[in-house]
Amino acid sequence: MTASTTTTDLADVAPTTGIVWAYRFRPDGTAEPLAHEQVDGALAAPSTGWVWVHLALADVRCRAWIAKAAPVSEMARELLAGTDTHLRLDTVGHELLGVLPDLHQEFNHASDDLVRLRFVMRPRFVITARQRPLHSVENTRRAIEAGKRFPTAVSLLDAVIDQFADAIARMADQLGAELDAVEDHVMGDDPSDERHRIGHVRLQAVRVHRQLAQLRSMFHRIEPRVARENAEVAAVVSTLAQKLDGIDSEVASLHERARLLRDEIAAKMTEVTNRRLFTLSILTACLLPPTLVTGFFGMNTKGLPFQDIEGGTWWAALVALAATALSYWMLRRMRA
Repeated sequence: MTASTTTTDLADVAPTTGIVWAYRFRPDGTAEPLAHEQVDGALAAPSTGWVWVHLALADVRCRAWIAKAAPVSEMARELLAGTDTHLRLDTVGHELLGVLPDLHQEFNHASDDLVRLRFVMRPRFVITARQRPLHSVENTRRAIEAGKRFPTAVSLLDAVIDQFADAIARMADQLGAELDAVEDHVMGDDPSDERHRIGHVRLQAVRVHRQLAQLRSMFHRIEPRVARENAEVAAVVSTLAQKLDGIDSEVASLHERARLLRDEIAAKMTEVTNRRLFTLSILTACLLPPTLVTGFFGMNTKGLPFQDIEGGTWWAALVALAATALSYWMLRRMRA
């Protein structure tokens, strides 16, 4: 948390729960922090509003609270306290539960690491849990502290997933800007230094695309089932699925663009290598005849040409140069 945050981290003052924070939302969507001793009562007692409780799974005391005090089904308890990292979205009776992706929150900014958000939602409350700090959840909490209203539990879930989608969109913009810089360099300079940057962009795009594809599939699959029970939740699911479709399409285009740039770099590197090999071949072909001439005059046998005349060395050098010129002329003549 930042120094400007006024919310108390209940994990520090509630040694038996591991609750990071808790809020009670009034019917108009305004929120008030809940003290530790009020959380169990707020979850159990009927209310005109609803409650959000956020848990830190890194604290083993949190798992004890889930097992004993969380008013959810047994399947929801297993999901909240579980270690399975596979994405999941399902309905069990009146509960909507799932495991969703998010970005790891490092201090005041999001990192590139993808982590997991576990949640169970009922009409009167939402319980979320995480192993490591989450970017989207933290941004949603800051929005609450700034006065943003969430009249229903599904509106909070909508905001959290929307924050994740926005973070992925910003990441896609950064990857696109990096590809722009790489493309400018590839088109004008030696592209050998850009292969590492291309690999980084492709790796990030593949990781994000894999998560978005699973998330989209889950939302599209669960939408008809939710629509039969709760039209409001179904509308939120449909809107989020459409937004994820657009972002995933952008990420997929970045991956394809990175692949094409990699092929362009490979082609340019092959061209540079071929040009250098061609130059080396020409030099070898031109130097081979004078090497033969110098080898001939270095045999130390009787009767060598120019051995008994003044300036014989220069005449031998002239023959070597003439052999080089003749070789070059023949190569040009044969268009080699």
